[in-house]
Amino acid sequence: MGNENRSGVIWITGYSASGKTTVARLLDANLSQAGVQTIFLDGDQLRSIFDHRWGYERADRIDLARVYFRLCSHLSSQGYTVIIAAVAMYEEVRTWFKMHVNNPLEIYLDVPESERRKRDKKSKHVYKKQDFKSLYDEPLNPDLVVLNHGATTPLQAAETIGHFYLYGEQPQIESQHGRGEHWNTYYRQAAAPEEPSLFAQEVAKALSPSSVLLEVGCGNGRDANYFARLGHKTMAIDASEQAIALCKESAITDNPTFSARRAKGLSATHINSFSAIYSRFCIHAMTKQEEVDFLNEAILLLEPMGRLYIECRSINDPLAQQGEVISPSERISGHYRRFIVMEELVNRLQQAGFTILQQQESQGFAPHKDEDPVVIRIEAEKPLKETP
Repeated sequence: MGNENRSGVIWITGYSASGKTTVARLLDANLSQAGVQTIFLDGDQLRSIFDHRWGYERADRIDLARVYFRLCSHLSSQGYTVIIAAVAMYEEVRTWFKMHVNNPLEIYLDVPESERRKRDKKSKHVYKKQDFKSLYDEPLNPDLVVLNHGATTPLQAAETIGHFYLYGEQPQIESQHGRGEHWNTYYRQAAAPEEPSLFAQEVAKALSPSSVLLEVGCGNGRDANYFARLGHKTMAIDASEQAIALCKESAITDNPTFSARRAKGLSATHINSFSAIYSRFCIHAMTKQEEVDFLNEAILLLEPMGRLYIECRSINDPLAQQGEVISPSERISGHYRRFIVMEELVNRLQQAGFTILQQQESQGFAPHKDEDPVVIRIEAEKPLKETP
């Protein structure tokens, strides 16, 4: 990965007077010089920007910290490395940070209290007013602990963090946003409808007799079972182990077959194996990288002239205006969704090698109870021969 393409959030934390802002500014300069697109944020400045609307009780501090990291996540999703200097040492905040931010890095500046008190006398004079030990939760497992006192200068501390960010062994982590737990609970409660979807009924009209079909994101199996009943040999996969367990429990034949997995890597054993791939209301439950992986896998799984059928929620769906903002297209409203921009999805399909046959965006495609979402439908085809 080139440095200019890096994104993530580097949270520099530590008690007051540990030198967070100074080290963060130096880190910002170092990474910028290395070609990283950075944004620097300071907790004290953000509190002022937000017009001091939050108080200083623990609950207020936790709420404000979550606002900080939602902002960081939003900026990072647009291709930036966000460096934020903020105390925010609360377990609730760390849990949110690790769960909802892509490539999160928590850096703890370790400075003895005696040294922090000396520094404080020359600056903020807050140690006379606060008992910081009782106010905050010291981090138990930060990604990196950096000394910032004694023989270690702020510049050396910043260089240590920068080297770890650029060359460390830590993997690039894409947040799961609590999706696994949510969907396992959802299917365990048998909340999904049982009858085939309107989209499945439309796709069935276009399928050749006895098609070999892969459904990605089969949920409770409603559409996979429908395709199988029509005589199509069907493989159905889903990332939710609970959903697949329930599908297998209710299965009375070996068609469809169910498997708890993602599509990525399936081509190792099923290259050019399917005449159709069907995915309904699954793309918008994927992160962007998962979508790209799926589309690149789908072109390998399909036989030449095979069709890919996708239905997903549009960014123009009113639900996209609700919930907690994670990025320009990601929201958490009850659970994680990434609302799809049709032009972007079409572009990624074409980049994967597909030809677009049909694309539609409208309400009326997937009404359910009192909801009628704005939905995207796409039919794409794998070319007979690869374009040179």
